[in-house]
Amino acid sequence: MRTRTLVSLTVLFTVIVALAAQQPAPKATLVKAGRLLDVRAGAYRTNQGIWIDGGRIRQVGAFDEVRAAAPKDIAVIDLGRAAVLPGLIDVHTHLLDAMDPGNAAADSLILTLTKESPTKRALLGAAMAREILDGGFTTVRNVGHSGIDGDVSLRDAIRNGWVPGPRIVAAARKIAPYGGQALPVQSSVIQTLIDLDFLTASHPAEGRRAVLENLRAGADVIKVVADDGGRVIDEETMKAIADEAHRANLRVAVHAMTKLGIQSAIAAGVDSIEHGDEATDEQFAAMARKGIVLVPTVWPKELLPVPRTMASLPNIDAQVNTYVAGERTKLDRARKAGVKIAFGSDCWFGFSGKTRGQMTRLVLESLQTSFGMTAADVLRSATVSAAELLNIPGVTGAVEATAYGDLIAVDGDPLANAGDLEKITFVMKGGAVIRDDARARPAPQS
Repeated sequence: MRTRTLVSLTVLFTVIVALAAQQPAPKATLVKAGRLLDVRAGAYRTNQGIWIDGGRIRQVGAFDEVRAAAPKDIAVIDLGRAAVLPGLIDVHTHLLDAMDPGNAAADSLILTLTKESPTKRALLGAAMAREILDGGFTTVRNVGHSGIDGDVSLRDAIRNGWVPGPRIVAAARKIAPYGGQALPVQSSVIQTLIDLDFLTASHPAEGRRAVLENLRAGADVIKVVADDGGRVIDEETMKAIADEAHRANLRVAVHAMTKLGIQSAIAAGVDSIEHGDEATDEQFAAMARKGIVLVPTVWPKELLPVPRTMASLPNIDAQVNTYVAGERTKLDRARKAGVKIAFGSDCWFGFSGKTRGQMTRLVLESLQTSFGMTAADVLRSATVSAAELLNIPGVTGAVEATAYGDLIAVDGDPLANAGDLEKITFVMKGGAVIRDDARARPAPQS
């Protein structure tokens, strides 16, 4: 009992407190914001000051009042007329993957596991981390396909200041049904490949053990694959996984595509369902009652990965249109049922001519342009709602006292048009300036 209590406290502090980088905190800064977006209210506050000290926001309010309270010699960053809002959050990333979208997903995973060394994937992860941070995403939840502990190690490297990147809530290995996920290979090699990326659970004892193994590896969140084709983790095993994770203060994210997999996740009381393709209206209503968040992972037509073997089919355009329309219907039904939505890109592949940050932003913006959400709801899904899902409200996701100094500035009006996120000119993480396109910033008002 005493050991379990200490483990639970340790994990809680890891997720909430130890998100802080172990490198020296940047010097105190006063940010002047001509327009500061209150993402909860969906409204701008004009001529605001944001005093950041020790990496955290100390005071927010009318600029003259904050300026009078701050030290006289504090450094001032004037962001002029740009819209200032919290750093963005992506709750469904795969930073150690950049697979070929022209391959089927299963083929891409097999090639990654058999050809890419852990060292190469680690270096890729460092590159993707920098790209997504430059894109305005200061926090991510990485949910698997990272080798045995690749995302945990990347998280720690960023905290220690070895490489630049966002704060990472890391999952370590996915917990999947017997046989893993997307691994249609011969029986003689299947277990070797499974062990490189997954833990498996066929009964409650295995589920609990898998959680404890990820906890031992340093995971901040538990990612479960509820279904892979006809193989589904049953309700009893899913509940054992969720109970063990919650006992250690870890949230549980569940990949669930089928009605059966979704029902197993709902019955177990998990924290989020990723994808949810076959969810019924009754299941969405149950999710809303239980407070289970949907991470819809929807992609617009122009970003949808179409395998080369399908690209030349005569009816492929119609198939893609039908799929995207179905995804919009799914999201509409979930929102109508009152299900909370958090943004997750699920970018596991590379996209020609785009960095990971640019691609992730396009996926976020498409929630308005292709899937019918308002710009305000799009921004909430990638800020306050995402922070609540990660169990770090007050830590990030809003520009408020005690939160980290995670800010972006946009040359436009993202509250009206999410596409204006393409005009990000400034990124700050924990009070440290990551990107400052000063020449692209509008001149301060006199």
